[in-house]
Amino acid sequence: MIKVRDKWFRVLIVVLPFILVLYSNEVCLRADTSKLLRTLISFGCIISITEGARFLTYRSRKWKSPWNKSLIRFLLVIAVGITFTALALAASTVLQDFVTSGKLAKGNYTGFVKINNSQLASGFWGYTIFNALFIFLFLYTGYETIYHFAKLRYTEKEKERLEKEKLRAELNQLKGIVNPHFLFNNLNSLSSLISENPASAEYFLDELTKVFRYLLRNNQSEVTTLGQEMLFIQSYYHLLQTRYGAGIRLEVQVDRQYEAWLLPPLTLQLLIENAVKHNRLQKDQPLHIEIVSLPGNLLMVRNTLSKREGAVESTGQGLHNINARYKMLQLPGVKVEKDDAYFKVTIPLIEPQAEGQQVLGPGATALAQ
Repeated sequence: MIKVRDKWFRVLIVVLPFILVLYSNEVCLRADTSKLLRTLISFGCIISITEGARFLTYRSRKWKSPWNKSLIRFLLVIAVGITFTALALAASTVLQDFVTSGKLAKGNYTGFVKINNSQLASGFWGYTIFNALFIFLFLYTGYETIYHFAKLRYTEKEKERLEKEKLRAELNQLKGIVNPHFLFNNLNSLSSLISENPASAEYFLDELTKVFRYLLRNNQSEVTTLGQEMLFIQSYYHLLQTRYGAGIRLEVQVDRQYEAWLLPPLTLQLLIENAVKHNRLQKDQPLHIEIVSLPGNLLMVRNTLSKREGAVESTGQGLHNINARYKMLQLPGVKVEKDDAYFKVTIPLIEPQAEGQQVLGPGATALAQ
């Protein structure tokens, strides 16, 4: 959330006009009831106009489509702001005249606008709207400028935060692969295969090498192709299958047209690892994992649910890391769905664009490799 620091501006735009009101009403020299009431009315008008302009300016930033489009928002804010300011000025003028004369003399009021040393009679509403125009434009410009700099500060802080999230995600992914348990389990499997089936041991070692090679090459990359990610997943799945046997099954149904599309590296590995971590893997009840491409440039990863007994409740850190990477690319995060039978994660794929273009949003996509 953008935090706007406009305290001193709000103080100044109230205090300075109020000082002028005190001077013009000569309250400090000779105060009477009429002058005090007129001063209080003016003070209320100042507060209403300044805070009203602030509310309208900031609130308009939250308007939903189509009202949030720049030109439409600007025209609406100007129209509403000038109208509100004019009404506040008119009410203040009428009330002050009533306090002074005891009559609502608005109909007899004649205002003048001075242009090139000439005074033009404008009438009550003409004079009021003319003043309201300049007052509101000044306030609107001030608040918009303050908001702009607040947004710049927020963007910089958010960028720093996302960079830290990215580094944390990369570290967690690195730990998820290169950790003592992973090495021990796979080296233990390799040791068993060497004595039982040397040919399978050689193939297992080759797949293990591919896993580490992909990890080291892509862990620092923003994105990788789905085709490369799927080749890595096949190697990773072979390691899991060697360890768990018939307790795990992987089904892939990905349209070949998406092989060149992009996604953050190790996304699929992290989802499969979470599925293995939190579910039972048994021959009579295997963990079934599906990777399926969907219409709308989406990729679904779904696994059956069979919770381990005594398993620690998931913290959601893996999904948080994936979402952080997508946010770094200024793209919507993953969609998570869960029922009694399945846990499903839907991932947006990133369309490859010409070299030099950057990821700006859905369908605009991709960083040059």
